[in-house]
Amino acid sequence: MPTQPSLAQLLPASHVLLGLPVADREQLFAQLSRSFETLCHVPAEVVTAGLTAREALGSTGLGRGVAVPHGHIENLAQPVAIYARLAEPIAFDAPDAQPVGDIVALLVPQWADSAHLHLLAEVAQCFCDHHFRERLHECEDAAAVCRLFDGRETLEHAARGGRPLL
Repeated sequence: MPTQPSLAQLLPASHVLLGLPVADREQLFAQLSRSFETLCHVPAEVVTAGLTAREALGSTGLGRGVAVPHGHIENLAQPVAIYARLAEPIAFDAPDAQPVGDIVALLVPQWADSAHLHLLAEVAQCFCDHHFRERLHECEDAAAVCRLFDGRETLEHAARGGRPLL
């Protein structure tokens, strides 16, 4: 069985958006959709529809200033992710009622339920770690963000004795 892609593998510097100027969730989804369109050639309208449909089921705000908007996209070849740090936090109906400033947006193929769950679990694990969130906010550029995610993956891999997470 092939290993699942890790969040670090899906977040090269070109997938990191820092200081994203949006005022609300609608603007956020529009910006993310345009970025995904550029990165993986899925029409922005399709991405927006996927993110909005998932959000209609319930907020993807995790709490602690973090949200993980995500969706299944037909004909997508592989999972794709974007990390965005917003210029100013926005309301997101998170369980702790805190505004959201850190976004990990995920698109996965229709058939990739296992990868989808793996990535959601990995995001939750990262952002539940207070020290990780602090270090992430100290990152001043996309390369530093990528190094942080990559370093976390390396540490976790070693802690598992080289075994994959799932």
